[in-house]
Amino acid sequence: MNEAAEMTASASWLAIAPPPTPNGDLHLGHLSGPYLAADIFARHQRRKDGSARYLCGLDDHQTYTALQGIREGRTADQIADHFGARIEAALDRSGISIDVMVRPRASAEYTTFVQEFVRVLHERGQIVARERALPFCAGCERWCYEAYVSGGCPHCGVATGGNGCEGCGRPNQCADLTDPACTVCAARGEIRSVRQLVFPLEPHRDMLTAYWAETAMSPHVVRLCQDAARTGLPELAVTYPGDWGIRAAVPGFAEQRIYVWAEMAAGYLAAGPDVWRRSGHVVQFSGFDNAFFYAAFFPALMTAFDAAVTPPAAFVTNEFYQLDGLKFSTSRRHAIWLSEVLDEVPADLLRLYLAAEGPAVSEANFTWPRFDLHIRQLLLPRWTQWWDELTRRAATTAGVPPRRAGLTAGQRRFRSRIHRLADEVDQALGAAEFSTRRAVDLLDLVVREAAEYGAAHDTSRAGADGLAEAVGLELEAAAVFALCLSPIAPATAQRIWTALDRPGHVHEVPWADRDALPMDRSAVVALDHVGKALQADGYQTEEMVTRGATD
Repeated sequence: MNEAAEMTASASWLAIAPPPTPNGDLHLGHLSGPYLAADIFARHQRRKDGSARYLCGLDDHQTYTALQGIREGRTADQIADHFGARIEAALDRSGISIDVMVRPRASAEYTTFVQEFVRVLHERGQIVARERALPFCAGCERWCYEAYVSGGCPHCGVATGGNGCEGCGRPNQCADLTDPACTVCAARGEIRSVRQLVFPLEPHRDMLTAYWAETAMSPHVVRLCQDAARTGLPELAVTYPGDWGIRAAVPGFAEQRIYVWAEMAAGYLAAGPDVWRRSGHVVQFSGFDNAFFYAAFFPALMTAFDAAVTPPAAFVTNEFYQLDGLKFSTSRRHAIWLSEVLDEVPADLLRLYLAAEGPAVSEANFTWPRFDLHIRQLLLPRWTQWWDELTRRAATTAGVPPRRAGLTAGQRRFRSRIHRLADEVDQALGAAEFSTRRAVDLLDLVVREAAEYGAAHDTSRAGADGLAEAVGLELEAAAVFALCLSPIAPATAQRIWTALDRPGHVHEVPWADRDALPMDRSAVVALDHVGKALQADGYQTEEMVTRGATD
């Protein structure tokens, strides 16, 4: 916790992604959601403000981890260790650059903070004891909550697990599920009474209502919060009678475990408490299915613990990614595993496609033919054609001095359009209007504008000296393109930057310097290698496409 606190204490921007549950490998649905989005946001903000940070972790204490251990005949610790290491490796291979990775079971200080968080809120009367109904499996001798129970959602009726509905996003109390059943043995759960700690949200209605009105979030999340408030805000569990997780340090409940969502709220504060006390600097990324916990449970818990805490200024949520019409799911093993994809597809191409076509605002369905069509047949050929043509034009004008010292009105307009598009990329990757899809569209527009400008001068009668001036501006557009591409496809952007003979790393170039990128035409011959390398990357997907079409 000390390292995390030190790293985040001075951060002006903190991007947070939900800790993945180590009950299986990461799949494409994971990467398409908050992990890639938060990485792109953090990468862009770092070059605007070097103190920006990306916070994530591992959700060791989810009951899904323990459930997988039961299914495999291993302990929950063994499952968490095995898949936790694989998850971190997959994130690293995907180019996800996390500054603070919280590992709950590796830090005694983390455990102490979480326990103190619950104890203090209990002493203040914010967390209270309740007798509540909860399903119990007599055959397994286990209380059925979260991963251990399934049934029909009391709000929308779809099949779901305990505590939260994947369909409508509303929380449930487990006992109110239709036909609750044990997920281990499938026996119907017996509804029994248990005394546990809960956090009532209703006393925080005014604070939450005002917070939702001022916070950037999708219309879907706004409706979710409003619907929940309309029918009365629930009391959410803080502890459960179980055998996996952090023990509650509260008299009378020391044998119960702190519910992982309450633990997570405390864990976020433990990783960087000072950041949460500065208004407007935290952006929370998550899937829609967990949005209510992040938009209601966490803000209320955190501010009840520390009134100086300012919850996230923006929520960036994604909808479900589907495979063959069904949601990607680790627990149901319905997925395309990320490590297998990365064995055959470069991470940058995957990042680029998911940024452009992922389920940001609506559910999307992944297929390999669609991936092939978008990347290998449409986007990549258009980009590489521009780079190839620019290489040829630059070679044609090598050694030709420019005709004028200053820019003509037409050249100024072209340069202005390119830099205006860069400003729009900046806006698309900002907290208030975050959209990777729009950013990729804008990058494609930079290519189209530059290619059209270059082609127009290529066929003009202005002569080699006039073309030389145009090539210089095209090269500047290529540098701006690399700068804008860097958060989305960092390795590709660096290859372009190096081919342009630019020094250092493109991701280290301050965003404020984007308007001052003059280019040397003599170095552009290396662009030919960029185009060829990108085309080779694209054709590596052919085997995956063929297999995906026949599976």
